[in-house]
Amino acid sequence: MIKKGSYSSNFLVLFSGGAIGQLVPLLFAPVILRLFEAEEMAVMDNFIALAGMIAIIAAGRYERAIVLPAEKSKAMNLVGIALRIILIVTVLSVFFYFFRESLDSFYEKGKMADFMYLIIVAVPLYAINYLLTEWLIREKKYKSMVYSSIVKSAVGSICIILFGYFSFGAHGLILGTMIGLFVWMLLMYFTARKSLDFSLVSKNGMLQVAKEYKDFPLINSAHAFVDLLFGQVIFYFVITREFGLAELGLFTVMSRYILASMKSVGGSVGQLYYRDASEKYAAGEDVSPSFFRSIKLVALFAVPLCLLILFFGPILFELFGGVGYRKSGEIAQIMIVPLFINFMVSPVSGTPIIYRKQGIAFIFSLFGYTSGIGALILGKHFEYSFYDSLKFYAAAQSLYYLVLFFWYFKLTRFSK
Repeated sequence: MIKKGSYSSNFLVLFSGGAIGQLVPLLFAPVILRLFEAEEMAVMDNFIALAGMIAIIAAGRYERAIVLPAEKSKAMNLVGIALRIILIVTVLSVFFYFFRESLDSFYEKGKMADFMYLIIVAVPLYAINYLLTEWLIREKKYKSMVYSSIVKSAVGSICIILFGYFSFGAHGLILGTMIGLFVWMLLMYFTARKSLDFSLVSKNGMLQVAKEYKDFPLINSAHAFVDLLFGQVIFYFVITREFGLAELGLFTVMSRYILASMKSVGGSVGQLYYRDASEKYAAGEDVSPSFFRSIKLVALFAVPLCLLILFFGPILFELFGGVGYRKSGEIAQIMIVPLFINFMVSPVSGTPIIYRKQGIAFIFSLFGYTSGIGALILGKHFEYSFYDSLKFYAAAQSLYYLVLFFWYFKLTRFSK
């Protein structure tokens, strides 16, 4: 019998909810993919990548430190300083609207200028959701996180379908996503508000935690920013400019429905691993059992899912989205090796934060993303097709994720 509140129990709660949360958009996928063209999907993903890149550092990454201190007062002061930084970054994001034409000129028919007014909405929505998620993890409100995620997925998907039916195009995709995020934020806030005690927040308290956890804005934020800058913004930019919006749309559809399914498992395990490993490290206990338990859990799902994609990827995407999206399944087959290794690595990606090795992790990320994008550009240089160029990218990313995996293992095995 699984003990209530145990690691396994919490994992089952998060995983079952995450699975349902990902099942919702999968159920709506056949309708959504038939209402929107691949180019419209690409425009949305270029926008989301840009907004996400800003939002990931909008709180100075102090939200990632919320689960670390034992004292609630410290955690609340981290919330306080994070909210103030979010406000400042949101105001500054207005400038993207005034430079929208210059930004759009970087994309080949990217149509980004039409959506820059939504940046000021997207940035705080993403940032506050990141913050609330970390607080609920600290409070172990896993069921509430699950319910909120399911409702967000359902509301966002329904809104996207409605906007698509009325031919809103890429605007509909972005607006539907923003509505889902807003609903998610409200639900998490109503759950968190009873445990949030802003009377504990003070100027001196915020200054103290800002100094104590200075590695998060100085190093971890740069790492997170680079992850999205190279992993999405520049990567999407290169595909858009060199291969076209349609090819980007096919790639991001694959990423949305395959990678999202993997994240429902990896994210559930990762949230528990980060808290469990943090507590063990703070108590001077061995973290490696938590590391291997997390790897074993994701492996149970990674192997069958990746085999399914490898043998039936094109057929599945054709069934879900129509003939036009069959190539997304072919892209999934090309990317299956890095997808699998990433699936295994992502749940334990919080390891460098726990061991305060963010600086080294940052160097690794620079190597990984520049080599990946460099490989893609190399393929274009030799006039290979997008699909052949992706093979270069897949090889580079596979090597990068393998290096990360063994480094994380070394940290848990030998670091004190």
